[in-house]
Amino acid sequence: MNLLQKTITATVLSFTLLAAPAFAHQTFLQPEKFNSAVGEQVNLALTSALSYPNMEGGPKRDRIPFVSVIVNGQKIENLTFTENETYMNAGFTADNAGFAMAAMSSKRRFGEIKPEDAKMYLGEIGASEAVREAFFAQEGTPALNRSYNKHTKTFFCIETCEAGKQTAYAAVGQDLEFIASNEAANRFILLLNGQPLAGHEVTVVSPGSDNLELSTNQNGVVEFDSSGMASIMMTAVWVTVPKEASGTYQSDYATLTVNFSNE
Repeated sequence: MNLLQKTITATVLSFTLLAAPAFAHQTFLQPEKFNSAVGEQVNLALTSALSYPNMEGGPKRDRIPFVSVIVNGQKIENLTFTENETYMNAGFTADNAGFAMAAMSSKRRFGEIKPEDAKMYLGEIGASEAVREAFFAQEGTPALNRSYNKHTKTFFCIETCEAGKQTAYAAVGQDLEFIASNEAANRFILLLNGQPLAGHEVTVVSPGSDNLELSTNQNGVVEFDSSGMASIMMTAVWVTVPKEASGTYQSDYATLTVNFSNE
């Protein structure tokens, strides 16, 4: 068994997530207001930025094949989309009160990392030392083949956060996603293909506070002290290891934005 195969069989074929480096863009989804009134226009911004909650780059609509918006258990069908330089907006008129969830996922993108940039890229995605050694043990100086998807979610409310709150506890089918735990408001569960992901690192970003570097427990649960926090972004990444070192390294990125003040 070669070094890469040994790496794959260990620790359930996973990489660990490191804190997102300062130069890495995060993609996130966030409402203009975390609590809107019935009859009001709701605007949901999908963007990427170096730091949350800045909005720096918006995708094109055709890059986002999966969109799901649910208010009080009812799916919103009449979304309107607009694009601009800093974000893509999804809008609708709120005609129902209750807890709301919006989720979007991007198309898979493929690319090649130049040999001279491979070390930095593997560091960005949090590749283990054993996997890095396996990649660089190849003959010559090969390029690194990579692919990735972005999965993002936000929780918000229309007048009340109580009606339809069960939506927060259910998966929407993203490859990697956060759901809420019904045990406490500051507890969340990280899912990989619908199953809790144990022992995986999660970063919590709250403007004005230091980032929290956390790890899920054996049930995929991450919990943190949310006192003093308003809006937050949670992030995680899963990298699927190729069977051969020369194969494609697939990264799935997940983010969730939540507001604890409901203002």
